[in-house]
Amino acid sequence: MKAVAPKKYTTEDLETWRVILSEHRKKRDSQVCDIFLKGLEILDINEDEIPDLEEINKVLMRRTGFEGVLVEGLEEGNSFYHMLEERQFPVGNFIRSREDLSYTPAPDIVHDLYGHLPFYTDKAYSDFSYEFGKAASRYADRPELLRQFERFFWFTVEFGLVKTTQGVRIFGAGIASSTGECDYALSDAPTVYPFDIDHIRKQEFRIDEMQKILFCLENPEQLYRSLPELCARVEQDARTSA
Repeated sequence: MKAVAPKKYTTEDLETWRVILSEHRKKRDSQVCDIFLKGLEILDINEDEIPDLEEINKVLMRRTGFEGVLVEGLEEGNSFYHMLEERQFPVGNFIRSREDLSYTPAPDIVHDLYGHLPFYTDKAYSDFSYEFGKAASRYADRPELLRQFERFFWFTVEFGLVKTTQGVRIFGAGIASSTGECDYALSDAPTVYPFDIDHIRKQEFRIDEMQKILFCLENPEQLYRSLPELCARVEQDARTSA
C-alpha cells in the first residue's frame, strides 16, 4: 500500500458527487441499514461537498481507531487485509466519470468514503473488520485459502443484505454506495440465500457486473460471531491440503 496526496477535485468531479448523493438520498432511508445512515450523520457526509478525509479521520479515530487512507488503484488481497489489521481502509483517490454514475467496478471515493467509511463509525463493525483482517493475513502465502476470506468479505461487507424490523435492508457497502446496485439488490432480480458460512466461502463472484447471488444476514451480530467458525473451517482445509 502506498498512500498518496489528496487529489484536487474539479468542478465536474464535484457535480458528479452531488448528483450521485442527491439521487441516493431520495431512497437510502428505506434501502440501507441503520449503521450506514447513522454513520453518514456522524461524519456529516452530504452532497454539498466532497469531505476532507483528514477531518473524517479525526472522527473515526476518536470513535473506533480506524482511518481512511488515500490510495491509487485497487488494493489487492494481502495489502488490503493487512490494512484492515492496521485499522486502515483504502480510499480510491478519484471519482467515477459521469458515464458510470450508478455503478463502477473500480473503487472510487464514492464507493470507499461514502460507501464504506460510515460503517467504520460503529465499534462492533470496526472490531470485526480488524479481526477479519488479522485472520485473513495469516493466509497471505496460501492464495487458495485467502480466496475463501475474499469471498466471505465480498458477500457480507461488500454485498450483504440484512433483515430488520422494517424489512430487508442493504448491509454491504458495495451496494450502499450505488443507486443502481441498491435498486437491483432489493428487486426480484438476484437470487438471495440465507447467510451460510460454507456456502459463502465457496461461492465465486465477479466484480464487473451486478451481483446475481446475494446473502442475507439475520442481523449484524450473526456476521460478527461467525469469524471463529470461518477461521476453523479454513484451517481445517489448510491441514487437509498441507
